[in-house]
Amino acid sequence: MPEKERAVVFVHGLAKKPAPDKLLELWLMGISRDNPRPDVFDAPNKGINLLSYGVPHVFNYYADVFYGEEYETDFTSYFEAEGNADAEIAADHLDDPAPITVPSPANPEEQRFLENFQAKLRETVTEKPPQAAATDPTPSAELELAGFLPAPIREAIIKKAAMEAYYFLFDKEYTRKDGAKFKVRSELRNRLLKVLHTAASKGEKIVLVTHSMGTMVAYDVLRNCADCPTIDTFITLGSPLGVKEVQAELRAPGSASVDFPVKANRWVNIYDPLDPICAADPKFANDYKAVNGKSVEDIEESNWSKWRHTITHYFAGTLFRKTLRESLGPALS
Repeated sequence: MPEKERAVVFVHGLAKKPAPDKLLELWLMGISRDNPRPDVFDAPNKGINLLSYGVPHVFNYYADVFYGEEYETDFTSYFEAEGNADAEIAADHLDDPAPITVPSPANPEEQRFLENFQAKLRETVTEKPPQAAATDPTPSAELELAGFLPAPIREAIIKKAAMEAYYFLFDKEYTRKDGAKFKVRSELRNRLLKVLHTAASKGEKIVLVTHSMGTMVAYDVLRNCADCPTIDTFITLGSPLGVKEVQAELRAPGSASVDFPVKANRWVNIYDPLDPICAADPKFANDYKAVNGKSVEDIEESNWSKWRHTITHYFAGTLFRKTLRESLGPALS
């Protein structure tokens, strides 16, 4: 196989999503747009068109586990809704007051997880994250979810994130509205493993680009699944992997703490300190123990609007695009 052959695997984040083919189209669009926000990122900010370079790519889709085929048809959030943060959140279905079936914790440990995880997110949506204080003097009432969202919507977002994380991390059985049942962690692991092996058949090196809750699924597979192929570059965007309660459930058996995933050669974590999903603890290098001289590279890159978690916001960043170009290397020649 030619040395330039590298394959990209995408893993989406929480909430209802468009149909798989449409979601892939939107992600490719987000990466390929030239100078998408010159008011935020200096031009030239050239996009990366994977199709024109012939770079193999595979999408790992799992939203149907929770939401079936009731696919999202409002794509407002992917096009920034002309700066309307309320519309972006509504289009992402993050404000749905009844997101998925409310879990029933089986023991005090699970109950503590739900309570503590929600508490961490609640802190980031009701006051300015401390990580942002030094670089952004804007009053907290004007930032993120604090100033412009009603309390019920804030709580809906918090609960949605906590519930999806809970079902995954504790491998709970989830029953969809149509009666289909899934052991969530097992199902999501198996789906990603299948996609990674498909990518390995298409390219000699794999670049794994993940967002939001999808970063948890990816880390779990890279660290805890022996049959996972080796990944050249692992990229996390807007990730909650800094939350201690999440880390506690992702530790390898017998490990006292989380560490660099054994099946990754490089891990780049890109975060916006005003993204409420990652703001509780956006940096990972001090949490994930280095292994064989390899440690997490944390990169801060602020995007725009009051809702900073949108994937196309991250894809527009010059530092993200620089990282992706480095990772693809000869594939872009």
